[in-house]
Amino acid sequence: MTFSQRFILTVTIALMILLAFALCGYLNNRWEPAYNVGFEMASAQSTVVICSDPTTREKVREIMTEALDIALKQHIVHMFEVWMKDDRGQPDRARVGVSNGIAAYIRASKSVATWSPPDCPG
Repeated sequence: MTFSQRFILTVTIALMILLAFALCGYLNNRWEPAYNVGFEMASAQSTVVICSDPTTREKVREIMTEALDIALKQHIVHMFEVWMKDDRGQPDRARVGVSNGIAAYIRASKSVATWSPPDCPG
């Protein structure tokens, strides 16, 4: 056999194997459901309610604020590292990245400040 004939034979065999796998997958999905509908319905109806006492609420708020501070610092460091590695379009690229980071930080800080889960019953 020539190289082109072997190549065509190999491609044909590979396509036939892929077709067989696709057919098996198609038939399996027809014979057995891929998921349990009853479980999905039950999980869609349940919701997790977070509640806390005032002390825990303030502690969590402080942790979230600290995490936001750390994330902004890391983002600015990353923008500077990118600038040092690739100076194409700089400093405008770094300025845009830092501005986006600051805007996200401000939005997240406002969300943290207004975050107020309900008091736990009892």
